[in-house]
Amino acid sequence: MREGGHDGDVSSVFTTAIRRAAGFVIAACFGISPLSAESSRPNIVLIIADDLGYSDAGCYGGEVPTPSLDRLADEGVRLANFRNCGMCVITRASAMTGQWWPRGLREFRKTRLLPERLHDLGYRCGLIGKWHLDGDPMDRGFDHFFGFLGGFSDHFAGGEDYRLGREPFRVTDPDFYSSDAFTDRALRFIAESKGQPFFLCLSYQAPHNPLQAPAEDIAKHRGTYQKGWQAVREARFRKQKELGLFPNDRKLPAHPQNLPAWDSLNPRQKDLEDLRIAVYAAMVERMDRGIGRVVDALRDSNTLVVFLSDNGTDPFSKVDREMPRQGKLPGSRGSNWQPGTGWAYACVTPWRLYTISQHAGGTTTGAIAWWPGHVKQAGSIRHEMLHVADLLPSFLDAAEGEAGESAGVSFLPLLRGGPWKREGPLCFQYMDNRSIHTDEWSLAEVDGAGWELFDAAEDPFQTNDLAAKRPEVVARLETQWTRWWKRESGKPVYQPKSTADGPHYEPQGDRGSGRRYHPTEMPEGLHDGSR
Repeated sequence: MREGGHDGDVSSVFTTAIRRAAGFVIAACFGISPLSAESSRPNIVLIIADDLGYSDAGCYGGEVPTPSLDRLADEGVRLANFRNCGMCVITRASAMTGQWWPRGLREFRKTRLLPERLHDLGYRCGLIGKWHLDGDPMDRGFDHFFGFLGGFSDHFAGGEDYRLGREPFRVTDPDFYSSDAFTDRALRFIAESKGQPFFLCLSYQAPHNPLQAPAEDIAKHRGTYQKGWQAVREARFRKQKELGLFPNDRKLPAHPQNLPAWDSLNPRQKDLEDLRIAVYAAMVERMDRGIGRVVDALRDSNTLVVFLSDNGTDPFSKVDREMPRQGKLPGSRGSNWQPGTGWAYACVTPWRLYTISQHAGGTTTGAIAWWPGHVKQAGSIRHEMLHVADLLPSFLDAAEGEAGESAGVSFLPLLRGGPWKREGPLCFQYMDNRSIHTDEWSLAEVDGAGWELFDAAEDPFQTNDLAAKRPEVVARLETQWTRWWKRESGKPVYQPKSTADGPHYEPQGDRGSGRRYHPTEMPEGLHDGSR
């Protein structure tokens, strides 16, 4: 049996089978659906933000107004050490399959996905927003789909891969904005479920590029960030300590070597950078507003909600030179700006590194679980290292189903205030970035630059590299990581793609291997109209 499976728990399987059979008998006698006969099964809502930083929400230290997420945290549990896979598609593959991503993506077509399993239990399943996986979601257990198939799309205009069900969907509304449209469709899906328990995956594109938001929302944040990314990071860290997320004696990692100091920027660079993050903040706030509408529609029902981000903030700026040539600024229709390294550094506070990295900044998300009547201590914070592969067994546990050979472990006992522990290490990899985590150690590599070793308890922010001092620990953990990678990938040799060779990414190591960030200047004669 693979880690986290339930096949060995014969009594649990037998009890569940008896209970389910009784429910079907009762349903048949009274002419009602099996699920309505088993009303203890909750609705399940998974809300996924796209490239949201760990500290962006107010309940995780951010200054952006996020009252909806803050209320979820106050009424639920903050899962403060929840891990994704560091990159959109592989996180989603792991979440939908319940497997570590190399196996989940490799065997995606022949693996029964989370919605297929819930559908078999009588759930109505809907996907609203981003898919970014192989095939058509309507073929994989979803009864309803509105969104787009690929990795990103224009927030105002949509794209050719937008779908409503199986049919192409063309945006014609001049007031269309992705987060609002996804919220509206989610509310319609909830209303149309008509009492039947449902699974809703609400997969916002915000705040993934292109950085776009309504002008009035951008204007609210313009000028707020003129103090710079280091000041924002420090302010967020102070708030995180006040919130009880981290002890008062913790210190932030050193400023990245490849990131210029804010004071070294000229006024036009500062102006464009302020606009860049103002758009990002507007996207986060708009998404939060939609989440509030959805949660308000669920308050009188038995519903489990989990919120998380698919990876850390995007540090890249691949189109910074091209956008001004086209006369497009951050926020503009038809533009495709990214957050860039400076603001990614602030957004992932207090961690190091960003999306695609397998250091904590790339893989740690500020997650929230909300389940009124089932969360034992509202407003609590749990620090166990959870993973997106744990979603499938947790949701099936709530639905009284069986996870089988899932790589993940149900975290429902944790929500109820009980103990929770994973057996064995957690391993990660994407391109030439990789890591392995145990209770004692973290071993991580960025840009193929070699292993860094950290004391997990004393140095969770991965600042003091002990690799040279403890080579025997490095060797032992590398052996474990290699065994995991060969088993899950099905490949005999680890030969990663370099981040330096691809068109979408670039080296981001903050201690010498990363490319230096060059902030773009606000072009003369261009004005964003927000002030």
